[in-house]
Amino acid sequence: MLSQLIADLVAPFDGALARVWRLRPGDQCSTCPMRSECADRSRCLHLVASVGLSTRLDGPFRRFPLGARQVGRVMLESQPFVTQDGLETQGLADPGWIALHGIRSFAALPMRREAMGVGVFAVFCRRALDDDDVRGLTAAAALLGPALEPSTARGGTLRPLVEIEREAIERTLATTGGRVSGPRGAARILGLKPTTLQSRMKKIGVQRPSR
Repeated sequence: MLSQLIADLVAPFDGALARVWRLRPGDQCSTCPMRSECADRSRCLHLVASVGLSTRLDGPFRRFPLGARQVGRVMLESQPFVTQDGLETQGLADPGWIALHGIRSFAALPMRREAMGVGVFAVFCRRALDDDDVRGLTAAAALLGPALEPSTARGGTLRPLVEIEREAIERTLATTGGRVSGPRGAARILGLKPTTLQSRMKKIGVQRPSR
């Protein structure tokens, strides 16, 4: 279910590979390929999902120390990182893999739950990403955070993604008076194409608020 969820979230962005790292206690310090870059081995980012060109969770990027390279910095700084230049030299993936698959851009975004950082969501894309794309991926990360981490308000249980997605869409539609498209529409705010948003609304049963 997690793999299908991630695949659905990155499909509009021509994502070749999407990955999720969650913040967890350090556990592979003696064999981690990035141990020399790790200043604090009490916690690190664990690769828990890989969707697209690779599904392996045991490769050289299975762990990211906090603050190490771009993914680790996103976790510490809680700010999105997007690049479309020099991907081969930034330690994001094997340079040969990037060239072979025509990767043109990379985005890493913080995942939060109840105002706390819980991980990083990243995607390698075969096309350049514009501002609307970044908003869309940020919205995807905002959905993933609560979906993957237990909520203390719910007694430590996970919230279904469809519940989180429905709330996000309904809340946005309420602020736009039910407007979906246009510069002030819900699609623009959520970083989605109007047709994509309308499709999601139909699928999960979201109705426009009555004016």
